Amino acid sequence: MFNAGDIVKVLIPNVVNTGYDYRLTAPAELGTFVRVNVMRRPYIGVVYGVGDSGLGADKIRDTTDVFPYRLSVADLQWIQKMSTWTLMTPGAVLRLIVNVPDAFAPPRMEQLYEYDFDAKLRMTDARQAVADAFASNDNEPMSAPDIQNIAHVGASVVRTMISRGVLRPCACVARDAHSFNYQYHDMGNVQLNMEQSVAAAEIGAAIDRGGYSAFLLDGITGSGKTQVYFDAAWRAYSRGASVLLMMPEIALTAQFISRYAQRFGAPPVVWHSNLTAARRREIWRGVLRGEIRMVVGTRSALFLPWQNLGLVVVDEEHDTSYKQEDMGNYHARDMAVLRAKIAGFPIVLASATPSAETLQNVADGKYRCLKLASRFGGARLPTIETIDMRQSRPEPYTVPGDNDMDSSPHVGYLSPVLCDAIGQTLSAGRQVMLFINRRGFAPIVQCKKCGWVAQCPDCSVGMTYHKQVGKLICHMCGRTSQMPTNCPECGDVVSCRGAGLEKIQEEVAAKFPTARTALVSSDTIMSRQALERIVHKMESGELDIVIGTQILAKGHHFPNLTLVGVVDADMGLFGTDFRAAEHTFQQLFQVAGRAGRGEYPGRVLLQTYQPEHPVLGAICSGNRDAFMASDMAARRAAKMPPYGQLVAVIIEAQNEKTLKKFCSDLAAAAPMANGVKIMGPIAAQVYQVRNWYRMRFLVAGDARAMLQPLVRHWMERVRTPSNVRVKLDVNPQNFM
Repeated sequence: MFNAGDIVKVLIPNVVNTGYDYRLTAPAELGTFVRVNVMRRPYIGVVYGVGDSGLGADKIRDTTDVFPYRLSVADLQWIQKMSTWTLMTPGAVLRLIVNVPDAFAPPRMEQLYEYDFDAKLRMTDARQAVADAFASNDNEPMSAPDIQNIAHVGASVVRTMISRGVLRPCACVARDAHSFNYQYHDMGNVQLNMEQSVAAAEIGAAIDRGGYSAFLLDGITGSGKTQVYFDAAWRAYSRGASVLLMMPEIALTAQFISRYAQRFGAPPVVWHSNLTAARRREIWRGVLRGEIRMVVGTRSALFLPWQNLGLVVVDEEHDTSYKQEDMGNYHARDMAVLRAKIAGFPIVLASATPSAETLQNVADGKYRCLKLASRFGGARLPTIETIDMRQSRPEPYTVPGDNDMDSSPHVGYLSPVLCDAIGQTLSAGRQVMLFINRRGFAPIVQCKKCGWVAQCPDCSVGMTYHKQVGKLICHMCGRTSQMPTNCPECGDVVSCRGAGLEKIQEEVAAKFPTARTALVSSDTIMSRQALERIVHKMESGELDIVIGTQILAKGHHFPNLTLVGVVDADMGLFGTDFRAAEHTFQQLFQVAGRAGRGEYPGRVLLQTYQPEHPVLGAICSGNRDAFMASDMAARRAAKMPPYGQLVAVIIEAQNEKTLKKFCSDLAAAAPMANGVKIMGPIAAQVYQVRNWYRMRFLVAGDARAMLQPLVRHWMERVRTPSNVRVKLDVNPQNFM
């Protein structure tokens, strides 16, 4: 306990500091939130320890405010250990927690608007996005900036809707976290089967005992993992603890929220990227006060100011979206395990396709594995087959009245075997999903005469043709340009090569003209409500064929969906990432799991030019464990994670000469250490992004190597110019 007048170290939420000294104006404990000024700028920081700057008392500034809220000592330890592991500064970690700028300020008086759903207005895509923004936030009033940020529309769209009376001004009402004070109960409406009961009992016993323990809930798709961790959540919640159910953004569906409400009698408090500023503030403050004790959220929910956190569930623990690559590099799953270990509470990792790292922790005895081997309710697993595209070549198709630059007939991408299966499924009144993880119409726009390729001027990648908007789009930076009708180099006609979602939809429309189709990708689904409309249409039978990217790979239950076709199963198999096989297996296995979840058996067809590939063989045979054992043996031989450690050092600059000079200086200062190899510098696979040039080093060591102190010391030996950015990524997922 510190008294008023004591000198303490205050940690500030920015990337450059490890704490500054201040004089307390009121008593405080370790972790207490305080307001201070740094260079005349106000910050909310936390008391981090005893002051040790050695400055004279006359040079120490006072805290502006001392708040009656605090982080626990375990939270402070977690911040420090996360900083040590990820190579982020403690201040950068704290910034992930204090990410609501006005968390301790009274709500600002802003003009709020409500949406008049009865008003008549011609709906464009942008206006529909505004309507969806209100629907996804329970129709609560919003300020104009919030409407723009959540709907991803410009100010002119909002102004027009205000002038037309669709958005109506309403009174400003200061809301408080009490609006989330739901009363949860176990509704007793779910009967667990034997496997589920055994798993739930083991997790429940660990919650009752207290202390740290880690479980892998390893269950096939449709096995009822959700109900098992709901049971655990209720056990911890009923004992007075707080509970976090963490999942990828695309798994936060209306179906999941409905199941939550049915189980607990009230909707969940949901934390994700599309909340209004006011809602973020309310949830953050409610968690800090202990008034909100159960949250369903994405990776950033881990950094809410939890009070008495007693259980964390990481659903789809293998998902790559848990790896954060902006605002610092960390893996939310691993940081959740670290938090549970330091604070002493159980954690559950759930997946149908666990990551290699998690499987190794099970093998090492660090995690307890609980298996669910059968689908809930007696549903059968789908049959999975490959289609050898060398033998079953797609037939061309024509588009009536097509005036596109591509000559008719067009090259097809759906094999006769897949087309026959689609026809049979539609004739039986069932639904079809076609999966291709590539947006747009064509990924390559090229002149066949001179070889010119449409490339982004700001990034070293090609631009993708999006036929629905008639433009070329860079998927790296978002830059758009007009689709040329003639080659800018030689004047010849340009052509489109390769296939994206829109191309597959065109082929489906030509070959199955009466089928009702929908596209699902980040281009076509601009809001959660837009996705829910597609889901509702599938559930109600208004759609026959849905064509989508990985947005459809998890979190959805369509009882009448019996056929899944993967258009290009080879797409992810031959990348430079050593995890390519694992990620491809996980993605295809999750997609396959959408089929046959109801009373009708499912069928999955994988189009491939490599039907003998081990990944595809493992998926078809359902032999996940044998495949993962083989993949992990190869990693062990190469000393790749989880049998080795990697740290990527990414250097970026807008001037190539400056970049190469700094990389040369870094290479000259590279340390030598037994069992450690420093490779590079080499140009990044995507050398230019948004006019920043990029080079990479890769530091590799065995599983016991502590690379972080070595890398930190290395970076301190060379002064980083102000026009150079250095990013450090421990055990990177992205090698681009």
